[in-house]
Formats: sequence, C-alpha cells, structure tokens
Amino acid sequence: MARHAIPDLMTPRLRLRAFTPEDAPAFHAAYGDPEAMRYWDHEPSPNIARTAKYIGHWAIPPSDGAMVWAVARADDDRCIGMVNYHAHSIRHRRAEIGYIFTSAWSGRGYATEAVAAMVGHMQTILLIHRIEAEIDPRNTRSRALVERLGFSLEAALMRDRMRIGDGFVNSSLYALVTP
Repeated sequence: MARHAIPDLMTPRLRLRAFTPEDAPAFHAAYGDPEAMRYWDHEPSPNIARTAKYIGHWAIPPSDGAMVWAVARADDDRCIGMVNYHAHSIRHRRAEIGYIFTSAWSGRGYATEAVAAMVGHMQTILLIHRIEAEIDPRNTRSRALVERLGFSLEAALMRDRMRIGDGFVNSSLYALVTP
C-alpha cells in the first residue's frame, strides 16, 4: 500500500494533524491513564518515553492501511487526544476507527467533533463505504458517541474478542454504511 501524508482536518474548535514529539507529555495524560485506557485494546503506556515511541510510529505517513491523527485544540494546538482508522481494506472500501481523549478534556463534545471530522474525511475523500467501531459493551460514552454519528449496532456481544493483559474482554460491533 502506498504511503499517504497525514492531512490536517479542521473543525470549529479542533485541528486533527500528525503527531509531533512535543505531543508526548500531553498525550500521555490519556495513553498512560488506566482510567482513559480501560476500554482500549492494550494496557496503558507505562511512561512518557513509551508514549513518545508510539507517537514516533504514528507520525510517519502510513503504508499499512491506517492513519492516526493527534487531536489538538485549534486555539493553542495542545494535544487532547487521538483518532485513527485501521484495518483499511481498499478493495472492500471498509475500515475500523478508534479514538481516545484525555480525561481533562472529556465531556465537552471534542471526541464527537473529532470523530465526525475523521468519518467525513473517510467517506468523502477515501470513499470508504463501511466504517466499523468495535467497542467494549460497558463503554457507554463511546457507544453513545457512535450512535450520535449514525452508527448502528450490528453485534451486541462478541464474547472474549480481545486479550488484554491476562484476561479477555467482550466487544460490540457498530457500523456506519455510506449509502
């Protein structure tokens, strides 16, 4: 798959952009926080250095069917979270999304605004027909977010779908299909 630059996406309050090394401390507030990471597909980052290593990989234009954006406030460019798509199949015009935000900035609509911008880009620029979100059924806030954006619940319970640490967690599958 060819490499594509990480495009800037703007919303009224946010800038979705490539990660920079300077984002590590601010983003570690989410990626290193056990509460923010409780529904993620791996354990929290143990330190800022490890978070910086993740960021270093994400800042490189991808070649593997994934794209990761830092979500920054438009007024001060402070990183408050991340949105991404992965498992992108060009042939099937399908991809899966993920997102995480620091606890300090949650509850203000930033996640919905950022995910909506990414989904719009996926539908209009990438022509992705089917966008999926795999969500822990206990994650009511994430479920509500995708439902606000028009996603439909397709599989309420996929048992032991992911292994995180020493245990397994369930998932629900939501999808948004572009007509």
